[in-house]
Amino acid sequence: MKKKRKRNAKRSQNRSYAGLIAFFVTLVVVVGAYGFVGFYFSQHFLPGTTLNSSDVSLLSIDEAKQELVSKCENYKLTLIEQDYTKETIDGEDIDFKAEIDPSFDNILDLQSGLMWAMYLFEDKSYVIDDGVIKYTYDEDKLIDVIDELECIDPQYPMAAKDAELIFMDGEFKIVPESLGNVAHRDVLIKKIKKALKDNIDTIDLKEEDVYDKPKIYSNDEDLAAKKSACDEISGMSITLKFGMTEENIDIQTIAGWVKAEKDKNGNYALKTNDEKIAEYVKTLAEKYDTYDKPKSFVSHSGNVIELTTGDYGWMLDQEESVKLLKDIVLKKKTVTVDLTEGTEESVKWWMRTGVGYDANGNDYYGNTYAEVSIAEQHMWMYQNGEIVLETDVVTGNPNLGNDTPVGAFRIRYHQQNAILRGPGYATPVAYWMVFADDVGFHDATWQPYFGGELYYYNGSHGCVNMPLDQAGKLYDLVYDNMPVFVY
Repeated sequence: MKKKRKRNAKRSQNRSYAGLIAFFVTLVVVVGAYGFVGFYFSQHFLPGTTLNSSDVSLLSIDEAKQELVSKCENYKLTLIEQDYTKETIDGEDIDFKAEIDPSFDNILDLQSGLMWAMYLFEDKSYVIDDGVIKYTYDEDKLIDVIDELECIDPQYPMAAKDAELIFMDGEFKIVPESLGNVAHRDVLIKKIKKALKDNIDTIDLKEEDVYDKPKIYSNDEDLAAKKSACDEISGMSITLKFGMTEENIDIQTIAGWVKAEKDKNGNYALKTNDEKIAEYVKTLAEKYDTYDKPKSFVSHSGNVIELTTGDYGWMLDQEESVKLLKDIVLKKKTVTVDLTEGTEESVKWWMRTGVGYDANGNDYYGNTYAEVSIAEQHMWMYQNGEIVLETDVVTGNPNLGNDTPVGAFRIRYHQQNAILRGPGYATPVAYWMVFADDVGFHDATWQPYFGGELYYYNGSHGCVNMPLDQAGKLYDLVYDNMPVFVY
């Protein structure tokens, strides 16, 4: 039993010696292998090593030199431009070369051969300073090449453009910003020289800020706030009625009148461009103003008479119309406004008013008016298209220069028991209906008769004299602003 125990102990001791020997043998092999690899990397670059962007993995010093020199011989610098087009600068065109200093032979000290494992998984991209490797080129040739680049002198140059809010396709939209396509020459030269110095083969001009940049981008908070304010009028319209004619102001036009600005509380609100509204109102005036324009009048005999004088007709109050339109826009509601209905609100738009407009937007004098024929010394009063009064009259004495003015006029005002005053006279009348400057219809009890040729030698100072009873009837029929046609 004791002999058996001695044999087992001896075997265990032998196995321990064998294991120890194996460990030392393995250690010697590993250390030897590590040392061998370390010795190798004392003469060669580690995997993943770059020098000035050139891959020198596993290369020796001499091989790395050759790689750097060779790359210079085939060097091309690619410029990626803002529209993703590319231009290149060929190293041969600028005499691009590499000059390597003897101190380059010590470059492997960067990775400390025996400590190679510590550097294996680290970044090994090195930029060697000018004292060790220097890249040279002909600067004059470089400038000549740069000046020929499309990015310096494009065929269609464009400036940088800010993102902006516009109205398009029936809605407000934010149009994205865009870079300019003209590179800053001095900045580009600086960037290219740096790339040559570092032996870099690609420059993204957009990333390098070579172009002008916009100041406002599409994600700008203020721009979004402006859009939100402007969206409040989306879909609105304004209809202006001129008698039977309508002017429809759609959202496209209204959008050109507004902009969003910060109020005193820092919030964006709609503001109107009054100059733009004024331009629009001016076109309305050119189209619908009839004051001081020729009027065609159909007389009692059916003849068409054109009257070129007188103050009858429509004339927009352009300044007030701008204010009224501005107020409508800022209320942000679709509305229809009848400018010729004769209400207190509608007359605010006008400096002078008429009776109406026909279906073609032409001046319309209606069917209630007074007509005076100087040649016939007669007047007619029409009401709803029917003659309701007519009488002989006496008009101004032409021999004394007191002709009754001819033209299209309007009743400016009418009153009873007035006193007519002039040089050397003050005459009381029962009915006074003014249609021109100090000229109007009135009774004239001093006239021996009316009509005929009396006006040549006993005519008025320019007024239309009427019998007392007829003047009273006319007074009851007229209204202020009623048309009066004298010819």
